[in-house]
Amino acid sequence: MPALEVFGRRSRVVGSDDLYCPALFLMLYQLPLALLCVLYASLWRRCSSTSLDDNGLPFWYILGAAPLLFFRGCIYLMIMQVSAKGTIVDHERRVLMPRILQVHALWSILLFGYGIAGVCCWYYRDICRPDARFVLAVGGFLVAEVSFTFTLGLCILHDTQVEEVINQEKPPVSSTLDPYDVDREVPSSDVYVPHSQRLWKQRCTRCCMCMRCFTCNLFGGAGTSHDSMSVVAKVFSRLFYGSPDLVISDIVAGFILLAAVQAYEDHHEVIATSPHREGDEEEEETLGKIRARIRASTSKMNLMGDKTPPTTKPSATAPASSSTVDGDEANRLVSIDIPSTSDDARFEMSSKPFYYHPTDPHLNDVELTEKLKELAHFSKYAIGIYGWMLYVWSHPWSGTFSLAFSCLRRNRSYVHGDNWFHLGQTALQLETKIRSDDIVYASFRNSVYQPAFAVMLDHERKEVVIAIRGTLSLEDCLTDAIAYGMSMNDVADRWGCDGSGEYAHQGFLTCAESIYLELNRLGILEMLFDEKSTATIVTHGVNVCERGAYHDYGLVLTGHSLGAGTACLLSVMLRAKYPQLRCFAFSPPGCTMSPGLASRCAAFTYSVVVGDDIIARSSLTSAEALRDNVLDLIGRSKVNKAAILRQVISWRNPDELLHRSSDEHTAFDDDNETRERVRSPFIAHLSNYRTMLQRIQESEPIHELTIPGRVVHLKRVVRAKGAAGCWVCCRPGGGGICCTARTNYRFAWAAEGQFSKIRIGRTMLDDHFPDKVHYVLQNCVKRLRKTEHEHEQECL
Repeated sequence: MPALEVFGRRSRVVGSDDLYCPALFLMLYQLPLALLCVLYASLWRRCSSTSLDDNGLPFWYILGAAPLLFFRGCIYLMIMQVSAKGTIVDHERRVLMPRILQVHALWSILLFGYGIAGVCCWYYRDICRPDARFVLAVGGFLVAEVSFTFTLGLCILHDTQVEEVINQEKPPVSSTLDPYDVDREVPSSDVYVPHSQRLWKQRCTRCCMCMRCFTCNLFGGAGTSHDSMSVVAKVFSRLFYGSPDLVISDIVAGFILLAAVQAYEDHHEVIATSPHREGDEEEEETLGKIRARIRASTSKMNLMGDKTPPTTKPSATAPASSSTVDGDEANRLVSIDIPSTSDDARFEMSSKPFYYHPTDPHLNDVELTEKLKELAHFSKYAIGIYGWMLYVWSHPWSGTFSLAFSCLRRNRSYVHGDNWFHLGQTALQLETKIRSDDIVYASFRNSVYQPAFAVMLDHERKEVVIAIRGTLSLEDCLTDAIAYGMSMNDVADRWGCDGSGEYAHQGFLTCAESIYLELNRLGILEMLFDEKSTATIVTHGVNVCERGAYHDYGLVLTGHSLGAGTACLLSVMLRAKYPQLRCFAFSPPGCTMSPGLASRCAAFTYSVVVGDDIIARSSLTSAEALRDNVLDLIGRSKVNKAAILRQVISWRNPDELLHRSSDEHTAFDDDNETRERVRSPFIAHLSNYRTMLQRIQESEPIHELTIPGRVVHLKRVVRAKGAAGCWVCCRPGGGGICCTARTNYRFAWAAEGQFSKIRIGRTMLDDHFPDKVHYVLQNCVKRLRKTEHEHEQECL
C-alpha cells in the first residue's frame, strides 16, 4: 500500500494497515492510568477537597485527566477500526487514517502540556502530601507516554514527500545521464522514486561500517572500501530500481503469500506422487516386512477358498526399479495392476527426480551412491577450511575445549594468515583428521576477490585436495554480490582453457583466476605432480617435497558456497593441464556459470544441494522473478494484512487469500450493494511499476547463469498430510522453530532447471549452512552402508 503520509512526511516502514497492534498496545497501556483516576476520585482521595484552591487541586487535576484519557482511547479505537479496513491494495478505505493521526498528534500535544502542568504543580504548589503523589504519577505518566509516541513517530516519518524527492533527484535533461539516474517514461507512474547507484553505494558502505562496529571486526570489513562497491551498487539498483511505494510489512506479507502458494503446490504434488497416501513416508519399512505383509494377505485369501491366487499382467506404468523374487517366492506374491488415469498422467515422474531412501531396496543407481560417498568424504575439507568460527558453531559444546587443548602448535611457514594461536590450522586438522605435514599450503588471508584456500594431501583416497573457503567475511559478501555475468573469452585465451563464448559470475571468476595465479607463483602443483618440471618453487612459503612425489595422486577441488563456485571455475582453468581432475561443489550458488559451460562441466563436476537452499537457487534472473512474483501476489491479495500474517501460525488455502490470476486484481467494495469490483489506483500503480521493470530488463538484458555440473539433491520427504502444514514451525520431523532436522533425507539426481526458482520456506537459510550439508551427507552414507552391510549378511 502507499506509504503513510502525515504532516508532509512519509514513512517507508509503516503503512496505515500496520497501526492496529500499536494502537491496541497503547490503549491497553493507558488503562492503568484511567483506572487510577477512577479509583482516586471515588475511593482514594484523602486530604484534597473540591474547593478551587491548592487543597482541591489534586481532585480537579485528576478528574480533568479522565476525559482527556477517554478521548485519547476513542482515538485509538478509531485507529484500530480504520486500520483493519480494506486490503493491502485497497487502501482507499483507510483514507481517514492521516486525519486521525493528525488529531492524535494535536491531542497528544494537549496531553503533554497537561502532564507538564501537573508536574509543575507538584513541584511548585503547596499540595497535601498524600494526594500529591497521585498528581505526580498522572503528570509523569502523560509526559512519558506522549514522549514515546512522538519519538516513535519521528523515527518512522523520516522521508519527504514523493514529489519533492523526484524534483531533487531528476537531473537536467540536457546533461549526460546514467541509465540508473533517469526516470523512465512510464505512463501514470507519478509515484516513482528513482534510486541511483550513488545512493546504493552509500547504503552498502554504511551497512559494512555498521557491521564492522557491531561485530568488532570479527568478520572483517577492512577491505570493503573497494572499487567493486560500485558494481555491487549497480546490482542492487537494478533489483530494487525505483520505489513500488510499499512498506516493509507489505513485502513480508508478499513473501508469506508466496510461501503459502508454494506450500499448496507441494501439498498437491506430494499427494499425487506419494506411494503411501496414509501414514508417514519417513517410516522406513524393510523388504522383509513388505513380503511378510503380502504373505499374510495371500494366506488369508487361501483360507477363504482362493487356492490359486490370481495374477495380473504388470502395468506398463510400473517403475522399472521394482524388486523381483525368484522361485516359489514369486508364485506366492500377488501382482496388482492399477490403471492409470488422466489425473495420474498429469503427475508423471518422468520429468521429475525420483528420491531414493538410503534403505530403499530398489536403489540400484551405482553412480549415484558412489558419488554420494565421495561427496560425504570430501565435505570435511570444504567445512574444515572455514576455520575456528565454523568449528565452534558446529560443535557448540566441545568445540571450544577441543581448540583450547589443541591450539598449542608450532608455527608452520606454509600456513599463512592465521592468528597467534593457530586456531585456523587447528580447526582444519580437527575437522579433516589430517596431520600438519599433510598440509602443503594454507592461506587464511581474505580480501575482496581473494578467498582463503588450502592445498592438502588425502592419503586415504590418494588425492591432492584444493579446498576453497566459502562466505565468512564482509569481503566475501562483497564478492558474492558482484553477480553480473562476465565473459570468459579473455580467461580462455589467456590460460588455454574451456569457456570461450561463455559467461561466469564476475566475483567467482576473479577469485578463481586469483587462486590460479597464486598456485602458479608458488609452483605447488608442478612440485606435487611433475617430476620433470622446471617451474620455480617458493620454498619458504610451501611444505616442500620432492618433485613429482605424488604423481600417482589425483586432483580434487572442493568448496562450499562462494568456495564451490570458485572451485568450479578454477577446475575449468586447471583441466587443460590436469584432465583427470574432479570438482565436488557443496551448495554452489545458482549464478556460477552459463548453462552451456555448466553442462560441459558435468563430466567432472558434482554438486550437492540440500532442501530449499536459497543460495543454490539465487541469481539475478531468479531474484527478479521472485520480486515480480511478490508484487503480483500483493496485487492479487483479497484479505487484510493481519489475515495474511496469521498464515504463519495457521494454515489457510491460498484461494482464501488471493484473487485468481485471471481475474482483475482488485478488491470488493463492501459498501456497494451490487458488490461490483472497482479498480484500485494502487493496483494501477503496481502495474505501471512492473511495466517499468520489464522495460529495464528488456533494454538491459543480463546473461543467464546456473548451477554447475551434475547436481545431487538431498530432500527430506514429508508425509502428504504434513506437507500442507504451517511453513514456519509445523513441518513434520522438525526440531523446532530454530533447529531443523538433519536426518531421514532422500537423494536423487536433480532435474534440469530444478533450481531456477527461489523457494520460500523455514529451512531455506539453514539448508545452506556448511555444517548441515556435511551432517546430512554423513547421515545418508551411514545409513547407506548399514543397508549394504545388512544385505551382505542376508546373502551370506
